[in-house]
Amino acid sequence: MKIPRKITVRNIKPGEMQIVEQWGANEGWNPGIRDGECYLAGDTSGFFIAEADGEPVGCVFAINFSDEFCMGGVYIVIPEYRGGRVGVALQRRVAIHAGNRVAGIDAVENKVKNYSFFGFKSAYKIIRYEMAARPAGKEIKTVDLTEYPFEKLTGYDRQFFPADRTKLMSEWIKQKPSGTALGIIKNGALTGYGVIRKAYHGYRLEPMYAEDRETAEDLLLALVDRAEPGAPVYLNIPMPNAAACELTEKYNMKAVISLVRMYTRAIPENTSLPKVYSQMG
Repeated sequence: MKIPRKITVRNIKPGEMQIVEQWGANEGWNPGIRDGECYLAGDTSGFFIAEADGEPVGCVFAINFSDEFCMGGVYIVIPEYRGGRVGVALQRRVAIHAGNRVAGIDAVENKVKNYSFFGFKSAYKIIRYEMAARPAGKEIKTVDLTEYPFEKLTGYDRQFFPADRTKLMSEWIKQKPSGTALGIIKNGALTGYGVIRKAYHGYRLEPMYAEDRETAEDLLLALVDRAEPGAPVYLNIPMPNAAACELTEKYNMKAVISLVRMYTRAIPENTSLPKVYSQMG
């Protein structure tokens, strides 16, 4: 363990997001190849880099989506500096940025106790599952979300997240050619949507929301059909959604990472977990 003489926490600089994404890949988190630039659209002031004696050694983000809610993540200190006060400095800086907002995170299960010291409380378990991309096997009528009225999409999305995330979603659905965003329309209304995108290893499919299991299954098949056949596809399944868990069994998905959604205060009301088939931060 290295003990730095001076620790500085500052906002991320242009070009440093690739470093952060590589750190995440080194931890086994397998980020999407455009995740950083998409999340930067949500709150450009919420990404922080820790320097030890002038060298970048850690990072964290806290996106202030509203005056009431923020979402944090990518809390990393490179191995040789762990235990040397860098993590504490990052936590203090991100707490200042978040202020009095309710904060949410997805914690790796073996780190839950650590986050509890900072006031986070467990809400529910999320398991990242892996499945192999495959042809849909049937015709599924979908709409490309880049061609769907954006205000209708964000209106639908609002039930799944505690704050307006219009800026993030405007980038999230536009990840061609490395990603695809699809929706399903029934009786003239959006009844589900999902986004699949290229990751450091295979693909990540999140979010995926649907009004019922049938719609969710059609979305799943339509989205994995857009990936390279046989490539691994990863979904974040919230364990309270029994229908989503049934799909993991039907399609022989393999559990790879166990996470816990945590909040600093009460669970925000508008998260509609029974309709969440793959969770997005």
